[in-house]
Amino acid sequence: DGILQQVYNDQIKQKELVDVAIKRRLTETRDTKGKLEEHLNQVLKEKSNLEDTIHNLQTAIENKKETLQLAETRTDIRKGRPNIENRIDPAQFRLLEEINEIRTDMKELGRRLADSHSSMKGLTRRQFDLEEDITIKSNSIFIDEVQCQGIRESLNIKSW
Repeated sequence: DGILQQVYNDQIKQKELVDVAIKRRLTETRDTKGKLEEHLNQVLKEKSNLEDTIHNLQTAIENKKETLQLAETRTDIRKGRPNIENRIDPAQFRLLEEINEIRTDMKELGRRLADSHSSMKGLTRRQFDLEEDITIKSNSIFIDEVQCQGIRESLNIKSW
């Protein structure tokens, strides 16, 4: 009788220890899932801001293209002047400087646009990774909470 009682007590003790471990694991998993969801929200906000930045850069590049076309057209018109008027005066010199400045600005905007697209790809990969991790945590919680706890509650340890 004493041995059976000892086995019963050991089983109850082990069941309680496992229950505590499962509850601790559930708490940790829920906390981790919550942090992942917060991080996902931050990534989504960053993506939204980056989309706005990309749109603004594309608009700026288009505006620069129009300005460049205007400056180039003005330069071409000046080149079509008759002999003595076809020379590089301060206005022509300034037009050529402006064209170079616009091209430099467009290259810089293009570089920033490429960097933004690269960042967007990284954020999108991070978003997918976080969504996958959140799904895994949700499945873990479901398994631990619903399936394991359900089975454990149905276990009935009898005293002898």
